[in-house]
Amino acid sequence: MNDDKNHAFGAKLATADPMNDLRLKAARKRLAESKDQEDAIDGLREIVANFLGSEEMGLFRVHRGPMSFKFFWSFGIDLENYDLLRALGETGLQRVMRGESHVELGARDHSGATAKARVFVPIRLADQTIAILAILRLLPQKIAFDWSDMELFQLLSDEAAKPLFGPNGHSTQVTEGPGMRA
Repeated sequence: MNDDKNHAFGAKLATADPMNDLRLKAARKRLAESKDQEDAIDGLREIVANFLGSEEMGLFRVHRGPMSFKFFWSFGIDLENYDLLRALGETGLQRVMRGESHVELGARDHSGATAKARVFVPIRLADQTIAILAILRLLPQKIAFDWSDMELFQLLSDEAAKPLFGPNGHSTQVTEGPGMRA
């Protein structure tokens, strides 16, 4: 995550935000009530598109031993031209493996709006990162990520693993794709 959180996301509001509370509750419910892995993936896509404002996302499984990543699922990403390790970089990879979301804010245009933003969310189970959710390019109506988005990243990190991969973090792969090595 950006080290200067207040600068990157603005000051966090001291008062509760009822709209954000509803958004978090809806996301939590959608994940928890998933019928199966496919439904959980649909839920993840809905949460990212509707609440985070992106229709470009990918999910990559982490394999220990010699560290490697295996494409698991994507929506709106051309995997032939996408390299998770290059996108994350060494610092980003370290943060995500420690369990922190890694947010990159792109260049700002003349109005101060962020032209490009990416986030890499660790999907964690039993205090280990078992997958990485890459969220790329925001929709035109979404200018940047804010503090409510950071809370949603944390919810996904903490609660998406079981619906996606089962209580032990094991599952069959939904979609085959190219592997990547660290």
